[in-house]
Amino acid sequence: MKELIISKEEKRIDDLFQKAVQKISINDYSPNKIKEFLKKKGASKREIEIVIQKLNKYDLLNEDELISKVISFCDLKHYGFNRIIKMLNDRQVSKDKIAKLNKDETREAKEAIEQTKRLVKRYKKKNTVNLKRNVYSALIRYGFDENIASLESSKVFNSPSSELNMLKLEYSKLVSRYSRKYKGRELNNKVVTSLLSKGYRINDINKIIKEEYKYEMD
Repeated sequence: MKELIISKEEKRIDDLFQKAVQKISINDYSPNKIKEFLKKKGASKREIEIVIQKLNKYDLLNEDELISKVISFCDLKHYGFNRIIKMLNDRQVSKDKIAKLNKDETREAKEAIEQTKRLVKRYKKKNTVNLKRNVYSALIRYGFDENIASLESSKVFNSPSSELNMLKLEYSKLVSRYSRKYKGRELNNKVVTSLLSKGYRINDINKIIKEEYKYEMD
């Protein structure tokens, strides 16, 4: 009877081990993440400890390698240090190993510049105000601190001609939309208010009204 119980336990351990190996073969996981996975599979504390020992025996759980892969991935994507830390925490990498990582300010500045170039292309149809806002928000989201995000977003802008062309297009759309309900000065006020809320400057708006879109007002 004792041998039968041991046999069942060994079979159970082997089954959990194979599930863990399969999981690791798909993606890299930290020991803590695999423990969580095994627990969800109904493994006991003892079973989890044995499986982790077997995985370590065959060098299938290497946190240093996992950290290196996450950093390489973030370098490829031009992510900031905070994003690296978030990804490692999400993978439940040991807190002490995460704490040993140091932010490379030179790297941060370089990656922020590269990321900003990509973001400017992504948001090229935004006016300058919204371009800056979107770039700033994205840099924060991609793991850069507020100082770097503020610095890089402050450098981006559209050319004056591009900004005016965007304004002309937006103005036309708003006039077409609001003219169904409003007329004259009320229409003008509605359009101007909407354009201001979208980040366009009043001087540019007045210029467009005067030079490009003259219409009778009360």
